[in-house]
Amino acid sequence: MHLKTLKVSVILLAVATLSACQTTSNSKISSSGTQSSSSNDSDFDRQKAAQVRLSAGLKYLRNGSLQNAKRHLDKALELSDDNANVHFGIAYYFEQVKELDLAEKSYKKALRLEPKNPDFLNGYASFLCGKKNYQKADEYFNRAIEQPIYPSIASAYMNAGVCAKLNGNVKKATSYFRKALNRDNKLPRALIEMAEVEYERKRYERAHSYMKRYEEVSKPSSNSLWLALRVAFFRNDKDSLASYAIKLEQLYPDSDETAAYLDSKDQWM
Repeated sequence: MHLKTLKVSVILLAVATLSACQTTSNSKISSSGTQSSSSNDSDFDRQKAAQVRLSAGLKYLRNGSLQNAKRHLDKALELSDDNANVHFGIAYYFEQVKELDLAEKSYKKALRLEPKNPDFLNGYASFLCGKKNYQKADEYFNRAIEQPIYPSIASAYMNAGVCAKLNGNVKKATSYFRKALNRDNKLPRALIEMAEVEYERKRYERAHSYMKRYEEVSKPSSNSLWLALRVAFFRNDKDSLASYAIKLEQLYPDSDETAAYLDSKDQWM
């Protein structure tokens, strides 16, 4: 369903904002005129340590080292139980190891602490979509979109489009993809999704236009090459068709898309 990459980007955004959530220490001037630190210094240190542990945990998680990831995330939680970013990171960990009940509990904890955090709303919506709770997912995507000055609003629109497409609502998905591209006209996933939509509608010139825009901003994937090959076929562009076929076989020899092409090679060539 291809939501994993989108969720990773949401997580990375949350980690980037964690440093802004650290508690600043207060200083007081004693009666003797010397400066002393308040007890908030220890709170600041714990928040900073939690940030380091969270970042390390997510790095291990991205690299597939689940045991090390869990160790650092548990320590982050121990250091800062009231840090919404930590709960959000832990939710992502549980989602990856298929502990979905625990993941949902942690997502909800993060949102209780920061109910209007658009990254959390976007991430939880992606989680709900993964559980095929499409209606509720759409609700949370739109909550994220409605937050003022959300820098990643294009991502939320794109995620909402992917989810609507999974739910079989192509018209709604197309609307979301267009809105995503209105905010970021170089968003690779939205471009390839629109290319697929136009291909299915047999509007091959439009599909070709989206494919060229995609190729300007992203490396080819097995999916994009397979789609571009088919678009080239229906545009009677034999040179491009041959070029995409060669790239597909060379770059992704074991992909499902290459297998689909080879199984029907006579049809396309």
